[in-house]
Amino acid sequence: MTNPNLDVQRIRNLKKLWIKATLLLAILIPSISILVIDDWSIYTDALSDFGTNPTTAGYWSIYLTITAIGLFLNGTNRIDHYFTGYKNTVLHYTIGSSCTGLFLTAIITDEYRLPHAIVAAIFFLAYTLFIFLYGFYQIKIKLKYAWFSIFTSFALILSTILMIPYSGLALFEIVYIRIIMIWNYAVLYKWPIENLTIC
Repeated sequence: MTNPNLDVQRIRNLKKLWIKATLLLAILIPSISILVIDDWSIYTDALSDFGTNPTTAGYWSIYLTITAIGLFLNGTNRIDHYFTGYKNTVLHYTIGSSCTGLFLTAIITDEYRLPHAIVAAIFFLAYTLFIFLYGFYQIKIKLKYAWFSIFTSFALILSTILMIPYSGLALFEIVYIRIIMIWNYAVLYKWPIENLTIC
């Protein structure tokens, strides 16, 4: 007979592995893509170009999908551990919307300008809101992490605002991704994981 505790541990280990892979790929894949496309520049082009370039399109879509799932798993595990009631619901809805937007950017490439811009905006804005609310809801519980989350959300807002006048500038998109990965590692992943939920 299968030991239920072993099955639970396997699920937890798989989640930990996926989250680690997400954090690692967030650094590796954009860097590899930059090297692969000779005439691409962070100062004149956008990350969405990787989704339409024949050389990078395939693995870029896979990367976005893995990242969306990883961010969702990492976020929902912490949400279910620390929040109940309406806070749990709001945070689930916010991160769900954001990660869905990121996943859709893998399907709706920059060839479809307006739909791609909409789903990308949903990801950027909803994830920024998620980090802000995560910190705001914990301000009476874990003050250090709460303020770190709030300041992080303001840094993300600044990066997002700078994307508007410089829509072809990947620099601010890369900064945004680096910030959320640092936040995920510092606030979500590095905290004790013994009590990660299964679902």
